Amino acid sequence: MMKKTNAKRILAAALAGMMALSLSACGEQGGGSPTEGATTESASTAAVAAETKAEAESAAESQDSGKNGEEATGDAGRPEAVSQEDWEAMQKEPAFGTTLNYLFNGGACVSAVYLAEALGYYEDYGINAEYIEGESVVITVGTGKCLWGTDHIATMLVPVTNGVDMTFVAGAHMGCKSIYVFNDSEIKTAEDLKGKTIAIHDGIGNSDQNIIYRMLDGEGIDPTSEVEYLDIADSAASVAAMESGEIDASIFSDYFVIANYRDKMRKVCSITPSDEFEGEVCCVTAMNNDFLAKNPVHAKYIVMAIKRAGQYARLHSEDAVQLMFDTNKMTGEFENQLEFWDSLDFGLSDAITEEALGNIAADYIRLGVIQKKEMTADDVMKLAWTNACPDAEVPGLTVGDPKDVDGRTVEVQQKGESIKRLVRKAHRYA
Repeated sequence: MMKKTNAKRILAAALAGMMALSLSACGEQGGGSPTEGATTESASTAAVAAETKAEAESAAESQDSGKNGEEATGDAGRPEAVSQEDWEAMQKEPAFGTTLNYLFNGGACVSAVYLAEALGYYEDYGINAEYIEGESVVITVGTGKCLWGTDHIATMLVPVTNGVDMTFVAGAHMGCKSIYVFNDSEIKTAEDLKGKTIAIHDGIGNSDQNIIYRMLDGEGIDPTSEVEYLDIADSAASVAAMESGEIDASIFSDYFVIANYRDKMRKVCSITPSDEFEGEVCCVTAMNNDFLAKNPVHAKYIVMAIKRAGQYARLHSEDAVQLMFDTNKMTGEFENQLEFWDSLDFGLSDAITEEALGNIAADYIRLGVIQKKEMTADDVMKLAWTNACPDAEVPGLTVGDPKDVDGRTVEVQQKGESIKRLVRKAHRYA
């Protein structure tokens, strides 16, 4: 059974300093065997939590009735951040005034959808959103039990092509997984993986193997014939198999290695941007197709809130990570979590997300991951990508793209850096 949780009440409780265990990254609980980290609440996080608590209390009566208190017609009750035209349109949509549930099971990689609630961004647009803990995005969002959620492209793209009722509406972040070996391994480069056995953790044909396929293919290795795969239950068991020689390498969440084996393992291939690796968009937010079709204005502002939360996660990472600890959504050592968090380039542009999806779709077809031979990359994109809220429509938005990409409409700004202005080509932006 799914468990409903009111994030605003959790935030109020956070002011009393509650702590508990939670997920730490996509598909990983606590990065393997984490220990509790320093969780002293920062002043800025306390201010955010206090403000959100006050907002939650003022809205409590209307939320208890299952409405968000904005049932009036016309301009009455319109949030300042919503135009009158959009507000009138929202009131005509079936989602208006109801509680909207989304999937969030904790952890860094999928955090933007939760931060949008915790920071009050959904409320800014008159949307009463509450997270639900449950099964995968494919199961919950695809069936409409939840209306949106974030996960790996490698997990969700094939189900979308097989008719699961959802589409991708925003990029989440880069990276988060790599192929690792022990420091003393004879495997020095991707080329050395030929003829070796690599551990995966979620079954043959699922996300770990799909990620490895594209990493190796990009290095000129045929992932379908030149390496072997062994499905092992979890990361800790894979470490034991590496130590015994049963496997030669394994895919891991970068957080798992940072928290437990930073001085004992090294990367051979990675989708996380670094001096060695270009990296790639890893995770996206998916939305239920039926909800999107019937509630396009609600969907626009939901995505707007999530994009703002991605920007906050990138530019204010210390406060964002602290908030995750304070609301029991993260555990382990604070510095380890922050290091992992800062590697993810949260809040990506539509342009880099669309480019990555197109490349992944083409590669999946060529490599046989998508098995519908009649499908083209364009066919996949029509199913998988819906720009419900273009970047340019989000006031003040900057993005975390670690590389240049054609078609980006907003500026890049990394943590601690000034905005990098676009060099707009006249023929693209005339």
